[in-house]
Amino acid sequence: MVTRKCPYCGKELVERPYWRHIEQQHKEEYESDQQTWIQLYKDYTSMGMEQDKSLQVISEIFNKEPETIKEFLVKHHAI
Repeated sequence: MVTRKCPYCGKELVERPYWRHIEQQHKEEYESDQQTWIQLYKDYTSMGMEQDKSLQVISEIFNKEPETIKEFLVKHHAI
């Protein structure tokens, strides 16, 4: 079983989606941490969601324009 550790508290995360823990337990960090965008994008696209739809969902979660999300992901080589 693949697990990840929370980047904020170090707790081992076994339930998917992994970001749900961060969203619920580390709200301030979740809302401000753009690195979360990378993991969400990878999670969504690995589940078969198309790029445009993934960008739209992430933009709605963080109240940002899809273009802003895409620029960040391109800059960090996630796209």
